[in-house]
Amino acid sequence: MHALNTPGAGPSGPQRPGGSGDDGLELSGPWLSIAGWTVGLDVPDSRVRELLLRSLSGFVTGPPRAGARCSRLRVVAPSAVRPEPPTRELPRPWREQDGSLRLEGEDYSARIDADGLRGEVSGTGRFPVEVVLRVMLAAELARRGGLLVHGVALVLGETAALFTGHSGAGKSTLGGLWMDAGETVLSDELVAVWPDAVEGSWRASGTPWNLGFPREARLRAVGTLAWDSGSRWERQRAGDVGRVLVHNALLSEASSVGRAALLASAGRLLSEVEPVRLVFARDASAATVVREALGVSGHG
Repeated sequence: MHALNTPGAGPSGPQRPGGSGDDGLELSGPWLSIAGWTVGLDVPDSRVRELLLRSLSGFVTGPPRAGARCSRLRVVAPSAVRPEPPTRELPRPWREQDGSLRLEGEDYSARIDADGLRGEVSGTGRFPVEVVLRVMLAAELARRGGLLVHGVALVLGETAALFTGHSGAGKSTLGGLWMDAGETVLSDELVAVWPDAVEGSWRASGTPWNLGFPREARLRAVGTLAWDSGSRWERQRAGDVGRVLVHNALLSEASSVGRAALLASAGRLLSEVEPVRLVFARDASAATVVREALGVSGHG
């Protein structure tokens, strides 16, 4: 499981968000909409705000209507600036006694309220903000019984297939082949999936990181990838897909409770969505096989 290092925020870590601004919507922006989740950012540094606007541009939205459920993330300057590390590790969020989530990175600290509606990150630059956004999104999906998965999601019409795997499994290559065939990729790094009680199915959505688009589709299949000289779509045992899936889902909380929730969501997903394996060659046959499996032999 990917955790979004060691507990123990330092003296430069954030305190509980407070002040009159938390009760209103007077944030510097931008507002974002990702997988049905709305979050407003308060980023006083105009340079960082511009960088975020560019990197998250496809998911920028207007302020929500009054009374709508939304989250807010404030960025504050640390009391002591820590040097940016040459390499970074994914943070491991832990739950405090009051229910809040805490994160400690190499050069930033963050706190997220138990309900996920308020967050504060102390750090400099764009990276800390985007890391905390990923954790907040993973926690929001966990509340819905969903997952944030390292993978590639291919969409055709209103139907999507999600493929996950370790680095080098072929996720980016498959996404490229799919786009070369004139089709759309929801995301090729982090894909949001969750059960839709109204439709009685699962939804998949793109996210802003790397290649991602603000679009949703019904999730038709979830699977793993393998290479071969020819391409084919195979039914796979749910347990085989599950072992790969749980190691590529972001853990929103580094605890037994968080791991249990992730396993429960993965189990439900694999019982309600077809588990598959896509064996594919580095040519147009990969797109043809996926099109046929998703029920459409071509455009139109």
